[in-house]
Amino acid sequence: MSVQMLSRMLLVLTLSGCGSKTSRPVIDLVSAQRLSDSFMSDLIAHRTDAAFDKMEPQFQKMVSRSEFAPQLEKLFQYCGWPLDSERKDVGIGTKVYLDGHTNPIRKFTYTASTNQFPKGQCFFSVDVAPSGDTLKVTSFGPLKAIPGNP
Repeated sequence: MSVQMLSRMLLVLTLSGCGSKTSRPVIDLVSAQRLSDSFMSDLIAHRTDAAFDKMEPQFQKMVSRSEFAPQLEKLFQYCGWPLDSERKDVGIGTKVYLDGHTNPIRKFTYTASTNQFPKGQCFFSVDVAPSGDTLKVTSFGPLKAIPGNP
């Protein structure tokens, strides 16, 4: 076998490994969207316990259930409490945790009227990630539109 033929076979084997599936979990869009929409509904209805139950264990270790509602109140002082929601964008990404491990995420962005602003001025981001054999919300938060920046 020639060196050139061996090189080609090695290249093919190497590149085929790049495209193969790894042990990274795949996030089902429909399931992630259902969880994210449900989480937003919980926030709109002030069901803080239900929203807390949808958070991943790492979050629940950092913020206790009793601290969650008061922390939401503080967080939503920035843009107001959502009164409704309309999904505007869906993306993918990777979350890097404090210990250095990573997890794929589905990022959902909603526009919402709030108790402070009309629809279109405040947005809410909800990130969904695999957690064991289920999906959980890994992070969320309000985003305010800056004038002149759509």
